[in-house]
Parts: sequence; structure tokens; C-alpha cells
Amino acid sequence: MSSHAHDDTGQHDGGGNGHLHAHAHAQSFPDANAQYFDAHAHEMDERPAHQELAQRVSAALLDAYQFKEEETVVMDFACGTGLVSRALAPHAKTIIGVDISQGSVDEFNRRVENQGILPEEMRAVRAELKGEDSELDGLRFDLIVCSMAYHHFASYVDMTRILAFFLKAGGHLFVVDIMKNEDGMAVIPQKFGHIVPHLHGLSESDMRGAFEGAGLQDFSYGLLTKMKRNGKDESLFLTKGVKAL
Repeated sequence: MSSHAHDDTGQHDGGGNGHLHAHAHAQSFPDANAQYFDAHAHEMDERPAHQELAQRVSAALLDAYQFKEEETVVMDFACGTGLVSRALAPHAKTIIGVDISQGSVDEFNRRVENQGILPEEMRAVRAELKGEDSELDGLRFDLIVCSMAYHHFASYVDMTRILAFFLKAGGHLFVVDIMKNEDGMAVIPQKFGHIVPHLHGLSESDMRGAFEGAGLQDFSYGLLTKMKRNGKDESLFLTKGVKAL
């Protein structure tokens, strides 16, 4: 799943007041996440919670978007080892996974090669996207998905703008992440604070601001599923935005 695959340990993000905090650490979060997921990439796919989550996320995406097997070009951003990508692959023409963790990218591509899938149909690259024409060979995407990674981004507002850049006109961005608790309590243990700037999850207003700020239209935000992890109930949302034609 996302590079930020959200490990069983309860890794997630949070924080409504995270912006000042995020600026102070903006440079260190990408490096810390790359190191963390490099170290754990080999075990991510084997975790039952990851497998179950990938199944729920991919089923929701297949229900929410009209894939065309001969046409749809997908970016799985913060793809991790590719659990969601592999579930979507039969329904798409091409899937490009993008992740900051080389270990995750290597695991993704190893599994693709082992399945005999051609790189032009499915591959992952290590990149820290900035939203420039020279990136990803100038590719633009019908669909960009990002599952369980937004809470890892120092500025999810900036990241949304970058992802919107890579959409074709009429392209869709879907994000799955952890809902902010109404009681204001952190949903992710503080011990993950070095890789998660948003320990409290993300609210509908957080996501709406980011999506509309990136020029995306047709915003929607709703409950995708509830899961229990670390003894806590966790609610995951699915957010959508569409790039103007």
C-alpha cells in the first residue's frame, strides 16, 4: 500500500495544529519515512491487516471509479510494496507506483517481475515529486490513488497540489486515510511522531481545503471502513476530487 502503508503498529498521522510543527520538521519527515519503510519493506505484504486494508481500499476504488482496462493510466502514490496496485492492475492499462522508499520500490518491482507482468504495464519508481514537467517522463494520469500516506506528509496541502499537477483534465484523485476523532484525541501513537506529522488524523475540512486549494472539483469525503488496530477503533475515509476539463 502506500509507502506509508500504515503499519500494523498504528502508524498514522494527525494534528490539526500541525502546520507550524510540520514546517519545523518538513525536511526530516521524508528522510525518516524513507528509512523506516526501507527497513520494513520486506515484511509489509505479509501483515494480515495490510492485506485486509488493501482489499477494502481497492474494492472501494473499483466501485467509485469506472476503470477501462484498455485505457486507464493510474499512479499509485506512496505505493509501498504494491498491495493496492496489484489489486487494481487487472482493471487498468498501466499502473505506475511512486514511493520515497527504495526498499519498497524494489519489493514492488520484484513481485511484478515474479508475476511475469511487463514493466510498461506495471512498475514502481523512487521519486520525491515536485510537480514538474520533466518528472515521470511527462506522464499524466486518469487516476491517482494515495492510500494511508497523507498523515505522513508534512504538508498534505502541498502534496495535493503536486498530485493534481499530474492528473489529466478530468482526472480523479482518490485519497484514503484516517479520520480525525471528534474528541480530538490522537489516533496514532506518539512513538510514530518522527514519521507522522498528523497524529490526529485528517478531517473533512482538512481535505476539502487541500483539494479545493489544488483546484480540484466535485469534492467528496465519506467513511470507507472501520477497523480495529492497537485495540482502538479506527475510521478510514475516502476522498475524491476531479481536475477541471
